[in-house]
Amino acid sequence: MHLQQLLNGLCYEIRGDGFADVTSLACDTRQVKSGCMFFCLRGANVDGHALFRKVVGDGAVAIVCDHPLDTEITQVIVKDTREFMSLVAKNFYHNAIDKMKLIAVVGTNGKTSTTYLIESVLNCAGYNTGVIGSNGVFINGQHHDSILTTPDPIQLHSWFYQMYLNKVHFVVMEVSAHAIALKKMAGVKADLTVFTNFSQDHLDFFSDMRQYADVKKSFFNKRYTATAVVNADDKLGQEIIADCDLPIVTYGTGNADVTATNIRCDDGISYSLNMYGENAEVSYPLRGMFNVYNTLAAGCAVRMFGIKVDKIIEGISAVTCIDGRNETFIRSDGVRVVVDFAHTPDGIRNILTYLKSQCTGSLIVVFGCGGNRDKFKRPLMGQTVSEFADFAVITNDNPRFESPGAIVRDIKGGMRCPYKVVLNRSQATEFALSIAKNGDIVAVLGKGAERFQDIKGRKYPYSDVDVVNNLLKNNGEK
Repeated sequence: MHLQQLLNGLCYEIRGDGFADVTSLACDTRQVKSGCMFFCLRGANVDGHALFRKVVGDGAVAIVCDHPLDTEITQVIVKDTREFMSLVAKNFYHNAIDKMKLIAVVGTNGKTSTTYLIESVLNCAGYNTGVIGSNGVFINGQHHDSILTTPDPIQLHSWFYQMYLNKVHFVVMEVSAHAIALKKMAGVKADLTVFTNFSQDHLDFFSDMRQYADVKKSFFNKRYTATAVVNADDKLGQEIIADCDLPIVTYGTGNADVTATNIRCDDGISYSLNMYGENAEVSYPLRGMFNVYNTLAAGCAVRMFGIKVDKIIEGISAVTCIDGRNETFIRSDGVRVVVDFAHTPDGIRNILTYLKSQCTGSLIVVFGCGGNRDKFKRPLMGQTVSEFADFAVITNDNPRFESPGAIVRDIKGGMRCPYKVVLNRSQATEFALSIAKNGDIVAVLGKGAERFQDIKGRKYPYSDVDVVNNLLKNNGEK
């Protein structure tokens, strides 16, 4: 694509040849090839400006930077390289996202489940869908791997373009707080944004809870979304409702536009639904109070696009399982094994509150905490597990570059129930199953549908679901 086409409508200063042909975009030197435009990003450990000679040698035809560099290659000088990269990526991929409807989902917990539910209703109503989130990218149901909840802008707009080519009508995507802070969504405006909830996470990246909250809240702005669906039972949700200058529809269990009352949570969930004056009794196979909120959020969102209540109920009822979210297996002796992504104190409280209410024996919890991430939540996670668990097995999650022993020491600060440390995650799960008996529940928390463990910069194949399935199979289960 001609450089001037990429820069159309943007603010910049150009030095050198302004007529280069750009064939690819990159912000990682490993992806630079002949004809590439390279974005010099300032990261925590590496400044892309220091690498400009390498990318020139590898064939880059233009560099985007925040100050002039000592090179004859075309330089596009901008104030904010991250924001500019998002805008250029959108142009490079033909502004594909503007040709589809976009539903964004923002919040600490429940984002993935809510996107699955929205997708199911839209499919039921006859629409083609694309989904982007923690479990990967789905284009009309076909799965593609993706490492980040919200991909970096170059990859993100590539996905949007592939969805457009596959005749997707609605894109449903999780928008993480990191993505908002790093301006990955610059130039993209959602037709509707759902707010699920807010609780502690990511204090390795954000200075405190107020900054973390303000970043999420900042997305509820006319620059990023046309309208919003907000959880009125959540404290930050109430701030968004009060402070943001947007058309907002609320959902919750009390004073809201869309409400659930007479709630029952047992083998599934059921409640009396009031949606803009329409009343219905609903019953879904999903479990737990958290899924009452997720189904309300999804139903409220799709109703804004004219989908009727009966179709909403039908679409949500079709979702019997969400990968890595309360994913349940029953051993022949009655032991229930649950794999769940819960990796925050609030997420753990949500799943364990439900599991404790269902447990007739002991609740055994296998969990760990991620390395090089929010250290402050580790003892809180241990404390929360201790409130519900009869026994816990502390193990590795994604230790990354941190010492597993140091992570365990942080967790131990909050432990109040009996526990055992088994750092090998598959062995920890095996041990938990070996001590479980009829009526017990084993909860394996933290990784959900992830298919790797991140250890010292390498991603090793690993799946909690596969480990559980193999242990049950080796025990003679079918």
